[in-house]
Amino acid sequence: MVKMQLDFLKKAKKNEIIAFTGLICAVILVGYFFLFLNPITSKLVDLSRKLSKLQSDLAIADLAIGSMPKLEKEVGELKNRTISYSNRLPKEEEFPALLESLSTMAQNTDVKITKIVPIKDTEAAPVEKASPPGIYQEKGILINAQCGYHQLGMFISELESAERFMEIFDITIESVKMMPRRHNVQLIVKTFVLKDKN
Repeated sequence: MVKMQLDFLKKAKKNEIIAFTGLICAVILVGYFFLFLNPITSKLVDLSRKLSKLQSDLAIADLAIGSMPKLEKEVGELKNRTISYSNRLPKEEEFPALLESLSTMAQNTDVKITKIVPIKDTEAAPVEKASPPGIYQEKGILINAQCGYHQLGMFISELESAERFMEIFDITIESVKMMPRRHNVQLIVKTFVLKDKN
């Protein structure tokens, strides 16, 4: 029986040694994980996020490079449109010719102009606003005329469909007692002119 107790003690010590050794190995593995593997894993996750972002940026750049000819074509079309629009805006020195073309439009539509003058910048007119600095300036033209409704409609149609940018800002129509088919008309036409580059 004494021999049996010694075997039990030997076994107990052997089991304790194995358990103690297993515990030490577990502590070493946990320490290894927290000291070495965890920082490496977090860096790996961070690098994979950066790689994913770089891949998406690269895909966007490839798409942009692929659409470059289309963008260059659009830029060319926009430049042509800009040139076309700037040609539709008279320059300051062309303003008298614009007044003359308005007079010609009136003659073509049987509208008799009695007065046509540009509205001065110094006059307080509803057309004039403080325009923001830019390449064009808003100008007003005062037109006094005599005509019938039909002729006035044709004149306005021609005026607003002209090559130059113009619109009717204000209109006043008064009847003439002596001529019931003719009316006194006052128009304020708004147009834009290119500013001098000076």
